Amino acid sequence: MEKFASSQALDLDLPTCHDRVAAIHRYWRSIRPADGALPGRQHFDPAAIPQLLPCIRLYDVHRDPCRFRYRLVGTELVRAVGRDLTGQWYGADAPGFETSKTFGDLVFVASGGGLSYHRGYPLIVCPHKDHLTSERILLPLARNGADVDMILGFSVLHAATGRRSA
Repeated sequence: MEKFASSQALDLDLPTCHDRVAAIHRYWRSIRPADGALPGRQHFDPAAIPQLLPCIRLYDVHRDPCRFRYRLVGTELVRAVGRDLTGQWYGADAPGFETSKTFGDLVFVASGGGLSYHRGYPLIVCPHKDHLTSERILLPLARNGADVDMILGFSVLHAATGRRSA
């Protein structure tokens, strides 16, 4: 799988990606207010995308210092990681996480800079990481339409054979 990573403006199209990643991006765009403001958690309706929920995670954004708490982790991601991270701080058990690509992408999205997309080796810790590739998107949510207070994450994991595993 070709490696691809970007942090980009909100209105740019994604590169060619897995149909489920494209679907969550389309859904996020569909709930975005017409005035160009960011959608908030109040706009997000899980019943509108039930087939995507197992691969979703929500992060609460905390500032001073900038940190991220897993509010929700979908069942397929729990299975892939081998444990439920809901309620835990991102990186709490990983020394040096502040220099990780994912942390940098979360900070970029939380700053209101745009969205983040990654395709390549998984950025999450999986028991069988050597046998997987992944696609991940991070999308901002802001209750007031401007200040990001939550991040919607979505991942698709692929087995080495190309078959989707999560």
